[in-house]
Amino acid sequence: MLRRSTMSMAVSRNIVRSIVSCAMPVAVFLVLPSSMAWAQTSPLEDAIEDFEYWQNLCQLHISAAEDKTAADEKEADYGKALMACEQAIALEPEDAGIWVQHSRILLNTKQYPDAIASANRALLFDAEHSLAMTYQCMAYSALTQTEAALDRCNEALRVNGNWGDNNPTLAWLYRGIILAQENQYDQALVAYERTLLLEPDYAFALARKCEAHVALQQASLAIQTCNAALAGNDQWGEASPAMVWMALGRTHTQLGLYDDAIFAYDQALSLDPMSAVTWAAQGQVFEYLRHNEEALISYNRAVAIKADFADALLGQCKTLNRLAVDAKPDKTGEIYGKSLAACDAALAGDGDWGENTPANAWHERSIALTGTGKYEEALASINRAVGIEPRYAEAYNQRSIVYWYLRDYNRALEANAHALALDESYGHGWFTRGLIFRAQRQYPQALEAYNRGLGLNPWNEWAWTNRSLVLWELEEYEDALISAEEAITINPSSVQAWYNRGAAQSALGAYGSAVESYDRVLELDEKYGAALTGRGVARFHLGEDEDAMMDLQMALALNPEDELAKETLEALSSDGQGEGDR
Repeated sequence: MLRRSTMSMAVSRNIVRSIVSCAMPVAVFLVLPSSMAWAQTSPLEDAIEDFEYWQNLCQLHISAAEDKTAADEKEADYGKALMACEQAIALEPEDAGIWVQHSRILLNTKQYPDAIASANRALLFDAEHSLAMTYQCMAYSALTQTEAALDRCNEALRVNGNWGDNNPTLAWLYRGIILAQENQYDQALVAYERTLLLEPDYAFALARKCEAHVALQQASLAIQTCNAALAGNDQWGEASPAMVWMALGRTHTQLGLYDDAIFAYDQALSLDPMSAVTWAAQGQVFEYLRHNEEALISYNRAVAIKADFADALLGQCKTLNRLAVDAKPDKTGEIYGKSLAACDAALAGDGDWGENTPANAWHERSIALTGTGKYEEALASINRAVGIEPRYAEAYNQRSIVYWYLRDYNRALEANAHALALDESYGHGWFTRGLIFRAQRQYPQALEAYNRGLGLNPWNEWAWTNRSLVLWELEEYEDALISAEEAITINPSSVQAWYNRGAAQSALGAYGSAVESYDRVLELDEKYGAALTGRGVARFHLGEDEDAMMDLQMALALNPEDELAKETLEALSSDGQGEGDR
């Protein structure tokens, strides 16, 4: 009678691990890699010709290895296990169970082709050994040979034969994992349910089920299942609860619960601080919150761990573009330069874009080039983006902005119309439309476009700021003041919004308030010449001639072509200038 493996259920579950990619071809041979220091037997042990002794010793070392966390200790125990196992095979080479143990060691040491070959030997002597088929399924999955992997798991479950001292848990679990890798999440959930019928508190299976719910955007089920995993039997194999916290972070992000998402990612990173994917996911949440400095830190950590991680490099590029918008003028060029380098690195990276695509990188690259004044190159980049994603509304809007910088307003409007045809609810598209109409001095149309955009996105400071400029041109000064103050509410450090506020106050004759607004502008940017002119004009009207003259002279020192400063200074210098003329 053939001996069967004496592996326990708990030990079997310990072999569950994350699937890793391997490009090695499948071959039927058994070779021990020279890089592993396998233990040698002693002369006394060599003399022992007891199959059960070696079989039990093999199992003992397998169990010891699976209980270890240090890589060198695991390697040493697996070396001893393999030595004992091969001593047993030498004594009874037709025992299916010992070949299954041999396959298990090779599987756990990531020697996948050899693991498949050893399982084949087991199946020669027990054609219905379902555990051997399951190990083949796991090895093929690690080799990314999905069809072969699924076939072996299905065959193991169909035969439902020799599971050793185990049950079909492992086969159902890996069937689910493989289906999830193929984005067949509904079928994966069925497999996970079958797994959990056999082991209801199996933490790793619950975690995988949670991930499938996240992929299907079934938020409440995802949270429920993830919480069950954290309260489960603590059987993770070489995974850890970090995968559950990662899944919770993703589902909270889907729900827009960004603070909860950040907490979940913090928990994941406390368990696995070297996960580049988790750092990048956290960066994305900070990005959604417009916490650009924190987002950049997270993306930088991801890139420090994995230098060619395309998605994290894209995150760097995107965040740097946002930071450049709010930077002081003498810093923007440097920041856009870093952004461009990050986008170029992303496009040359590992191809792992997460939920993004290369089109996003070409889009952000165009923004960086626009920021450095390289408009023709920016246009070429954005054309690459729309070539990859023809229905990418944001890319068409960026194309419109580049044409605006090139003062090709007809093409700018054409690209903008294309963006809005793709997504009429795209607020930034309406803001760009307002920008183009304002450049063409079509102020009523510009105002209408800004109103449409702000109805969709009322938190855009630049839209409120530009709307105030349009209203000023339409001589609707009170509304211009209201728009400027809305912008300031959103961003109290907006230089342009404070300047617009001062201009509207001056137009309304509120010169004292205008001086205060211009003071704030100059606190934020002491070289803002137009604010010096505006304050000088306001002080002229207030009769503060000495201060007005000083402001106007400083304005002309910054911009000798400032006509308003010249005219007001001439008026101040004229003999007989009376208060009634002001």
